[in-house]
Amino acid sequence: MNRSRKIILAGLVAASLALPGAVVTAIAGDDHENHGQHKGWEKNHGKRFDRSVHDRRYYRRGWRDDDYRRDARYDRRHDGRWDNRGHHNKAEIRQDFRDVRAARADVRKERTDLRKDYTELRNDRAELRRDIRNGASKAEIMKDRQEIRDDWASIRKNRQELSTAEGKLDAARQELKSDLRKR
Repeated sequence: MNRSRKIILAGLVAASLALPGAVVTAIAGDDHENHGQHKGWEKNHGKRFDRSVHDRRYYRRGWRDDDYRRDARYDRRHDGRWDNRGHHNKAEIRQDFRDVRAARADVRKERTDLRKDYTELRNDRAELRRDIRNGASKAEIMKDRQEIRDDWASIRKNRQELSTAEGKLDAARQELKSDLRKR
């Protein structure tokens, strides 16, 4: 074998060994894989604003067409997703929101009152312990114990009021949810 044939044969062997690697490299380049990142981070769930599809200049163009607006209740946002925010403007829905806010305020007030009653009970117990330690009269000790009993009665009453207020809040939330579903 002469020298030129050896060079040609060596070139063919080198090309046959490099060809499968070149094909794999070309396929791997198409994936645009981000090395070191989790696969889920690469996924696009269609939530990004695509300027090539949705141009802001033509946002409201043809909004009365059936192609653009399929249902009268819905509207499109600037990124092409359907939006349904108009139902909050109804009087019934606004009243339901007011009821929920009022019920939340009532629950907040009842919880504050209950917390104050527990603080008062703690202070009355400390006063009773202090009076017993200092050797107070029986009448004063009986008065302190009566205050503690009154505190427990007040706590019981506030707990009932709190549970009633929480029930009203749950009912108002359920009514709001049902009205929002009806639209």
